[in-house]
Amino acid sequence: MRERLEQAFGGPVEVRDLTGTDNHFEVRVVSAEFEGKTPVERHKLVYAPLRDWIDDDTVHALSVRAYTPAQHQSLDLR
Repeated sequence: MRERLEQAFGGPVEVRDLTGTDNHFEVRVVSAEFEGKTPVERHKLVYAPLRDWIDDDTVHALSVRAYTPAQHQSLDLR
C-alpha cells in the first residue's frame, strides 16, 4: 500500500494497520496535489491507486488523512 501511494503522490506516506487483520488501515498522505481540493476530492485521489484492493475487499476499511505540504508541516506530530 505504501509503495502504491508513494508512487502516486511522491510525498511522505504513512500506513497503519488498525486492527492487525491487514484489511483495516489508516493512511497519511502528503502531496501538493491536494492544494485547493476538498476533503472528498482528496480522498478520491487517495482511493484511486488502491481501487482494485478496495473493490475486492483486500482493503475493507480505509481512514484517509490527506495533507498539503504546508498543512503537514504545521501539524504537531509528537
